[in-house]
Amino acid sequence: MDGARVVLAVTGAVDWANAGALRATALDEIAAGARKLVLDFSFLSFWDSSGMGAVASAYRSATHVGASVSLAGLSPTLEKTYRLTGMDSVVPLHRDVCTALTA
Repeated sequence: MDGARVVLAVTGAVDWANAGALRATALDEIAAGARKLVLDFSFLSFWDSSGMGAVASAYRSATHVGASVSLAGLSPTLEKTYRLTGMDSVVPLHRDVCTALTA
């Protein structure tokens, strides 16, 4: 968005086949200076533990440089899974991108 605030829109599915690409893109944005990274999952239909691992990796990298990572727009089904893992207590989840950017 403005360099310090970046929104990555993720669509389709994030699984073992492409979680590495999500991780790499998120890490590249953090390395480039993003201080608030929002992963927009509004159009995500599926993710597995590989996708959650990519989010965790981005979060760890961000915290090392004083940045933040949050999620926005998970469907109710995917949100339930996310909350069951306990990751929502570490990486915040917001209703939508606008809410995430202003949090």
